[in-house]
Amino acid sequence: MDSFEGQPLTPVRPALTGRFARVRRVAPLAVLPVAPVQAVWLQRTVPRFVDADGRSGVAGEGGRRLKVVVLGDSVAAGYAVAHHRSTVAGALAARLAQRYAATVTWEVVATTGFTAGEAAGLVEPSVFADADLVFISIGVNDAKNLHSARRFRREIGALLDRVLAAAPHARVALLGIPPLHQLPVVPRPLADALGWRGRVFDALGAAAVAARPRTLRIVPAAYLAHEMFAGDGFHPSELLHAMFAAAVMRELDRTGGLVAAS
Repeated sequence: MDSFEGQPLTPVRPALTGRFARVRRVAPLAVLPVAPVQAVWLQRTVPRFVDADGRSGVAGEGGRRLKVVVLGDSVAAGYAVAHHRSTVAGALAARLAQRYAATVTWEVVATTGFTAGEAAGLVEPSVFADADLVFISIGVNDAKNLHSARRFRREIGALLDRVLAAAPHARVALLGIPPLHQLPVVPRPLADALGWRGRVFDALGAAAVAARPRTLRIVPAAYLAHEMFAGDGFHPSELLHAMFAAAVMRELDRTGGLVAAS
């Protein structure tokens, strides 16, 4: 993908090839002595932003009524974006409104920094019961906070089960963990260690989705580009939020659409 809806994309970091790629994949332990120092440096130097305004909103004026709930971490909370009209919440609502000639409401239930286990505590049946689509962003904090793979497997499964029970008519879309070694702000070798953990956790999320009904796995891009990031070089820009929404729509098209609207 060299562009998205007319916007050119510039890859963040060329892929390593040959011997260097093999070393990065199979020897993440080699970078551990350096990675904590780089992590502390990042915490002190990365610019700080706030979550988006507009956690509830409406798109469209059609006769059908649909509801989107966005759940999870800082991505879901719209960190570093001004308003949820320009996050995946508003973008999904707008695209669904156009696709189904509907009035679509969105609700954001998210806390920056949350992990899968913490996000499960945000799932309130009163909010989710009438949802037609639930979008979940979770897992990056689990990976960078050094949660074990066993713990993440248990907690991502429990989170999906809780959402499926609370939203009995909804499709549930889990955002895949991106290639973390390509985050612009993260230097090597920390990026390689984070990328290795991200690949492990992403595979666990994919397996959890494959084992459950009504669930979708969302992968918006094969690589990361500078244009996809906000000013901190870590969180999504408005462009990447739009890419999330477009990827959800593609996956809905591939799998039969919304349950309530089919």
